[in-house]
Amino acid sequence: MQCLECGSAVANLDNSHLLRCCSLTLQEYAIRHHLPLDLLIDQELLNRTDNPEDYPRPKAYPSEQARAIYRGLKWGGLLQREEAFSIVPGEIRRLDMLLWNLQWLSEYGFLFRQEYRYAEETHRVVAVNRLKVPAAYLALSAEAHLSPVPPPDFLLSLAVLVAHIGELQAGYLFLQLPGRAAGETIMAEACRHGIEFRELDAADQSDGLLLRTLTRSDTQHLLALIKDDLMEIPCAMERFDRKTPEVTVSKELIFDAAHFITDHPAKCSNLHGGRYLLHVKVRDRIDPVTGCVVDYGYLKWVANRRVIDRFDHHNLNYATSELAWRSSTEMLCVFIWEQLIEYLPGLVELQLYETTQSWCKYSGPTLEAFQQSGSDSLLTHFVDGKLGASQLRDLIREKTPTLEIIAKSQS
Repeated sequence: MQCLECGSAVANLDNSHLLRCCSLTLQEYAIRHHLPLDLLIDQELLNRTDNPEDYPRPKAYPSEQARAIYRGLKWGGLLQREEAFSIVPGEIRRLDMLLWNLQWLSEYGFLFRQEYRYAEETHRVVAVNRLKVPAAYLALSAEAHLSPVPPPDFLLSLAVLVAHIGELQAGYLFLQLPGRAAGETIMAEACRHGIEFRELDAADQSDGLLLRTLTRSDTQHLLALIKDDLMEIPCAMERFDRKTPEVTVSKELIFDAAHFITDHPAKCSNLHGGRYLLHVKVRDRIDPVTGCVVDYGYLKWVANRRVIDRFDHHNLNYATSELAWRSSTEMLCVFIWEQLIEYLPGLVELQLYETTQSWCKYSGPTLEAFQQSGSDSLLTHFVDGKLGASQLRDLIREKTPTLEIIAKSQS
């Protein structure tokens, strides 16, 4: 086989040759030359079993730097168990970040592995990049490794967390955490540094926590606070400051619902139903790490949770007080916008079709503007505490009978 990098003929094209030849791994080589791994991989490397005895013994007392990085990865759910091993998964796009972790986690006995498997569901050979260590090693010197007392450098742990799982949407930082305890710790510590997070009920695990910086200034403050640490982590800062093209993505959703229009002069005042078609559009820069503006799965989950589940096969007028008076497509769009903007700060447009001939397009306030102004008064008329305060109500209010006392004249 000829190496397309150095031109030499080799018996087996593997990491041993490629790292000497061009400093690429086999998976990077396959991507660069758009070749399937099936044509490159030595069959002996497929589904190879790892032996725990091949791993070096850990240090008795890992450094504070190593412990801080370990904790940040653990917060993000990136320390996972697989049979006899603990692993830290990585992505080929950010291989250098995984190797940066390795230079510190080697103190625990971790090694880098690029493993190759035949995936039956995709009918092809796939590569997985991870750091691995025998799980028993992490149980050694538990007081040193897994001490409940956090390392002194909270900001380094936070930087590691943000570098690995932080997602930026329209200037707001999102952190999807697998455990509530870690999220509460992060919120409390960040608050001491003047940074506020908001918890959103869109965690992807039952006991997890989704955090979003409260304001754009909180995001800026946080990134400035951990910038020096982020600069040390390969591929970290590009996710937050690299200029990439802006793209609008759209998700189509459907719900069936009935409604009526109060005081409508025509037949729309009658209860009637139909199928609504909703397009949710989000615009932002392409994340250089994911290659996406926003994950379609997250977009769909939020829209279903916040909108579709509330409206589908319901009477819109009774689904929420904001629509009890008028459940027109226009009012629906304003309401839907307010349900989504906290979760999708890059939201730029909604299109709602009541029929193929009747539809509404709406662009509402940014999250920052919504935080300042609150819910649109169109939606709050009937829940406003001032409703009914007019003196004109005296004209229709029944008057309380007055008791007249007539003094009896004494003869």
